[in-house]
Amino acid sequence: MRDRVLAALLTLAVFACGFGSGMWAERHRPIPRPPGPFMGEFAGRQGRPARTAPVNRAELLEQIERLRPEMDSFREHVTEIYAQFDRDIDTVLTPEQRAAYETRFRAKRGFGPPPEIAAGDKPLSDDQIEMLLQRPFRTLAYFIVLPMTLERMTTELKLDDTQRDKVKDLLRVRREKFIELVDSAPPPSLVLSRLAPLAQRLGEPAAPQPGPAH
Repeated sequence: MRDRVLAALLTLAVFACGFGSGMWAERHRPIPRPPGPFMGEFAGRQGRPARTAPVNRAELLEQIERLRPEMDSFREHVTEIYAQFDRDIDTVLTPEQRAAYETRFRAKRGFGPPPEIAAGDKPLSDDQIEMLLQRPFRTLAYFIVLPMTLERMTTELKLDDTQRDKVKDLLRVRREKFIELVDSAPPPSLVLSRLAPLAQRLGEPAAPQPGPAH
């Protein structure tokens, strides 16, 4: 019975976060995009609807500057949640598993934009901006969808049944902490968290140069 109640509460929490973020996005984009498929952020780019209006870069920049303290606070809290989980799981794993965890999970963890985008210096394209606005929901999924994360850890770390149960409990604790954090944070601070480090590249891209006359 308790598990059913918890599942219902988690569903409501995720829905509330998504609803709040969606409402914010609708107010700050010139024309709302049609909703994508469930968990569509994990799929490829096939079938992506054509953009009907450019991204409002000036408004995004204003939002980032206004919400930067909340975003910095959110990042610090997420970092601590991760750090506590790292300390706890360290006591469960063998030395070989700790090495695998370091290279396959901890080393790949990042709160900023993907390296291939961060390494550039040109203004971001509209596609890059929209991708960065969607990217935080991947973090949300790995925190919230416990079976997916547990299955990945079990496979890549080769957990035995006892370790699996312990890791499952640790993931539950981490999920509860993250839900409390998301519940206390304004949705824009989550949506904009991956775009904020590149705010200086929100200027308008250069117009394409006309080709040579024939």
